Amino acid sequence: MFKVKIHDVKNASFEEARAFRAGARQLEEELNDSYFWYEVAMVYNTWENKKDGDQNFKDFKAMVLGGSNAFDSHEDKILDVLVTFYYSFRSVIGYTTPSTWKTWVNRRMIRNFDLADIAGHIWHESLHNQGLGHPNTNRNSVVYQAGYLVRKRVKERLALPTHIELIYKKETFISKIKRLWRRLI
Repeated sequence: MFKVKIHDVKNASFEEARAFRAGARQLEEELNDSYFWYEVAMVYNTWENKKDGDQNFKDFKAMVLGGSNAFDSHEDKILDVLVTFYYSFRSVIGYTTPSTWKTWVNRRMIRNFDLADIAGHIWHESLHNQGLGHPNTNRNSVVYQAGYLVRKRVKERLALPTHIELIYKKETFISKIKRLWRRLI
């Protein structure tokens, strides 16, 4: 069984750390679901910016489920995550750098994320640690599309709304008359 392990969440409130750990559990559930990998296989060839040598789905799946990354070549079947929260006015959700396996998360951008968004973001950043990139924020890259697929599936599984819609109760003409009548009596 593949594991997603959050080693630490730095500079985070209790709620932020708890939400990140819960998002990691959702990602772990997806990565252990055979139907999830079936869905990835169906669209993998349309994704861009694949890692050199990993031009087919089987190599990609083996790379992910092996758990190795740029900083730990040991295949332990664990996705290792170390998160550091920061605050920026830039519209960047988070980033990783080639020199460390830490993931930085912009508190301002992530504050309205649900569990599905967090799960997708964790996988997006961890794929960077496994050597994948997206030049010029290419939304068709493996890194983005994989994150989007995780988000979609977690939202469906947890029955999360795809958007928030406020429904206001319209007062009918009859109810207005009844309310006015009650005031007069």
